[in-house]
Order: sequence, then C-alpha cells, then structure tokens
Amino acid sequence: MGNHVTSRLEPGAPDLRMSNGLTSVFFDVLSLAASHHARTPWELRLAQWLVEHDQERCGLGVVGFDVSELGWVLESFEAQRRFLLELVDAALAKEGWERLPFQPLESSLFPALLWFRARVERLPRGDIPVEEGTWIPEDPPTWGLCEVHRVHLHALGCILCNDAPLDAPPTQAPHRTSSS
Repeated sequence: MGNHVTSRLEPGAPDLRMSNGLTSVFFDVLSLAASHHARTPWELRLAQWLVEHDQERCGLGVVGFDVSELGWVLESFEAQRRFLLELVDAALAKEGWERLPFQPLESSLFPALLWFRARVERLPRGDIPVEEGTWIPEDPPTWGLCEVHRVHLHALGCILCNDAPLDAPPTQAPHRTSSS
C-alpha cells in the first residue's frame, strides 16, 4: 500500500509513488514550511490542507492527489504557484527540520520533493479545473498551532506529534525512513 501523486494535465508525466512512510514525511516537511510561510487566506488554507493529509487522521494509502486539484484560483494562480514552489524549496533546504520528531531519509524524500516541484512548475494555468470534486478552499484554519512543532493543527491534533515515537522527544527521535 502507498500513495500516488499525479499530474494529469502534464501528458506523459510519471506518477509519484510513495510508501506510507515517505508520504508522511512528504506532508510533514511541507506542513512545516507552509505553517511558517503562509500569510494569505489561500496560503493558510493550503497549510491546513497539508496537515489534514495526516495518515493518522485519514488512514494509510488514501492521501494521494493530483497537482491540478490543489484549490488553485485562476486569478491568483501565478502567486499561488510561486508560494507552493517556495514551500518545496524550504523543505529541500531543511527549513524547520530541527522541530521534526525524526530525521528524514533525504535519499528518498528529496527525489519526491523534486518530482512534485517539477510538476507544480509545469502545471498549465489555462487547464486548471474549477469543478465539483476539486479542492476549493473555504475558511482559513481555526485550530491554532502546535506548541511544540509550530504547525497548524487539525481535528485530531498535530501531524508531527502524531508521527512522533511515543518514547522519544523531538530532539532525540530515531531516524525515519521512507519504508516505515
């Protein structure tokens, strides 16, 4: 079991297939970046969307998505794309990783982030769907921030606290691999 991220608007683009462990780390590092950088209502909604893809909340193998369905607003598309690319770049720069309750395995995570970055960068503005079933942002998040990890909370808590081993504080957590 695992998750797929697709780019159906880019013909011939391969799917990103991730194990459940890699998927968790992917959303964790993007959530760290989004929670730190989000300022506009759309950015805050994206930060909330990311943390809500916590597999502890949703279940294993059910958080895949297509890059065209991230609640893009056509009038603001270029600014939204720049913001998402900024988040990926922050994750690649290990921004905020000192707050992770584990050490990501870069050899698995970085190729996934680079695949995602390339798909977002190539996403054609004119083909963005605004249709039923596409994630359309509603209200900005209201759950607050985790006091430990400083990421947005969701209904079941913190995406990073949920990934933390029960017996390890964030600074002494074991190495997290993509196959866990």
